[in-house]
Amino acid sequence: MGHVVRTTRRELSADHIRAVLKKESLAVQIKGFLRPEALEVAREQLFDHAERGELSQAAEFGRVGFAYSEIGDEASRRTYHEQALPNIHRLRELFAPYLSPTDELRLLLDEIWPQGANLLHVNGAKCFVGIARYQDKDVDLNPHTDALERNLPPDYQSDLQAQLSVNVYVNIPDEGGELELWGIEPTEDEYRTLVGDRAYGIDRDKVSDPLAVVKPEAGDLILLNPRLIHAVRPSRDSSRITIGHFIGYLGEERPLALWS
Repeated sequence: MGHVVRTTRRELSADHIRAVLKKESLAVQIKGFLRPEALEVAREQLFDHAERGELSQAAEFGRVGFAYSEIGDEASRRTYHEQALPNIHRLRELFAPYLSPTDELRLLLDEIWPQGANLLHVNGAKCFVGIARYQDKDVDLNPHTDALERNLPPDYQSDLQAQLSVNVYVNIPDEGGELELWGIEPTEDEYRTLVGDRAYGIDRDKVSDPLAVVKPEAGDLILLNPRLIHAVRPSRDSSRITIGHFIGYLGEERPLALWS
């Protein structure tokens, strides 16, 4: 397995996506994906955003928007979908008058993937994409995996074959905030055993050293497979702020599906 492949916005291709899907690469990094003028606006807007809230399942993390992983019952499911398009519009406005990284990513994926890309629909309801996430000073994002199936409706028949994650970095601390990547994909039962009684993530003593450690810079984009164990080291001097996206792979003959 390769580690981190670096490319540019213009050179990103469907083969880069396939390489991460097939675990031939741990991640793809695009330096400076978020253009400097949009990055400056995003920082001004996001550092003290009035609508910042706590992530439901892990209150030590902040967010603007509502993550699919926060769905825990039918009431929260309705809220998520009712707020999906308003939240897309809200996050888009944070970057005005510049194109948001989420919109640019959606356009780019639609152009490079043979069948295009669109929003994920769950039982006919559109999903939100483009959540702003905060990891404040001294908060450890422990080793973990992400899986859409954990929050899907019980009656939903998913065609999802694989899942990718894309983060665009708005702020990175001078010390800390490194992304850690393992080439380990536990089954769901194995993952639950590793998590044990913890509210979230795996105790670092239960995993080996990561295969790769990446220190992104503000403006960078990193694409990875979130079903492989990954983590983020604590920030030591300022908040780590990202715009987060998930990408669903439904097969070569289907469009990519996006959500947050």
